[in-house]
Amino acid sequence: MAIEIPENVRDLLNRPVVVAIATINPDGQPQVTPVWASLEGDQVWINSAVGRRKDRNIRANPKVTVMALDPENPFNWAEIRGQVVEFDESEAALAHINKLSGIYAGNDDYYSFNPDGRGKEQRVIYKIEPSKVNTM
Repeated sequence: MAIEIPENVRDLLNRPVVVAIATINPDGQPQVTPVWASLEGDQVWINSAVGRRKDRNIRANPKVTVMALDPENPFNWAEIRGQVVEFDESEAALAHINKLSGIYAGNDDYYSFNPDGRGKEQRVIYKIEPSKVNTM
């Protein structure tokens, strides 16, 4: 069951805070990756490229955990447990990574940082519906 994101967590996720997403490898070992994220309503959206380890893990097991840690205050953190409820591989995924690039890097062309990927990778948005939020 989806839950509402508390206001203090919204404040954290509406800033350019690099978050960690945890997925589960096929052997059961957790795998964690730092990523950019956006809060869209009560969903957390993460963007990646199809075929990467986290992508393969999420497709096999859509349960994930996102951890955000305020770089200015280590006592301000949030753990969001949930499930990917949608994989969006449409043109919206490219627009989303460019939006995140503008927020996090000040340049709304993600592929200016990753020119080797332009036209060679399929972007995907993982739309995460939270089921539990822990916060300090």
